[in-house]
Amino acid sequence: MKNMLGSEVSYFMGIVGLGVVGLGRMGRLYIDIIAKFIDDARLIGVTSRTYSKAERIAKEYGVKAYRSYDEMLRDLQVDGVIIATPSYIHAEMIVRAAEEGKHVFSEKPIDVNIDKVRGAVKAVKRHGVKLLVGYMRRFDHAYRKTKELIDEDNIGKPILYIGISKDSEPPPEGWLRDPKLSGGLILDLMSHDFDLSICFLGSEVIEVYAKGDVYIYDYMKGPEDYVNVMATLKFSNGAIAFIYGSRRSSYGYDVRSEVHGTKGTIFIGSEYNNSLRLGRNGSIRFNGHLWFQKRFFEAYVEEVKHFVDLIRRDLKPLVSGMDALKALEMANAVRKSIKEDKPTRLS
Repeated sequence: MKNMLGSEVSYFMGIVGLGVVGLGRMGRLYIDIIAKFIDDARLIGVTSRTYSKAERIAKEYGVKAYRSYDEMLRDLQVDGVIIATPSYIHAEMIVRAAEEGKHVFSEKPIDVNIDKVRGAVKAVKRHGVKLLVGYMRRFDHAYRKTKELIDEDNIGKPILYIGISKDSEPPPEGWLRDPKLSGGLILDLMSHDFDLSICFLGSEVIEVYAKGDVYIYDYMKGPEDYVNVMATLKFSNGAIAFIYGSRRSSYGYDVRSEVHGTKGTIFIGSEYNNSLRLGRNGSIRFNGHLWFQKRFFEAYVEEVKHFVDLIRRDLKPLVSGMDALKALEMANAVRKSIKEDKPTRLS
């Protein structure tokens, strides 16, 4: 079988060959998922900035270790790549994959630079490959059921989305702490809710008003990042959204959402660690909230399955490059609103 560039693709009898670039916590997660939970795909190889690390992991899983990303892209056994590298190089890696006729699953955000994102979206379209962006909450059982209930008119017209996303603490030292490289709190964390608000309310954002500050971690003031941000979004159909993001939650990672409609409301709550519970004085206290890789593990599995189906069955991505572009536009508008202390209009 050939792709739109006329190159041979490897999958036979529905088995898709995948490569993973980036071997941090997310890359390792995807490698493990492919190896253990995906029947219609096999891991062909891995690559990283550090070849010795790629060699070690490749040996562990019995796959190839590539010395470079370009070497992976030239491998005819690789039908699609999973990009789990730092956010600020996603777009250029998407473009390179598209040029080689490889389908792409990129971790979110699609990039921090809006011009590079637009270029990546155009490249994917021009070369006729699939692009899936990893906003994993769209694949979570509760959020997918919410979308079904809305589409089936169980709550009437959706008029309000409330999203709360709180990390237990800021990211560790490194590129994730630099908002110029990661997008900071607004893009790295809150963009999940930007994406969901459009999905659930069925409209485009036309105005943003936001407030934010550091409050706790003084070292974050230099890079102009935030510990707490509250954003109000106004949509073209009259709906609104309230989205709160925080880098400090003393009791652990916490994600919750509400969708209010003209006939009803849907509540999506956090999940708790049930391995330890303390029962006293007529109540039970759970052992904190699940960390995001555990809370959304099934969603990550479903993401990879969906990516494989995109390649095998020529489906439309559940989260496209355009969806990710909209989330970035909203993040930029929120940041601008905070700096200028006034509402920001979106075209």
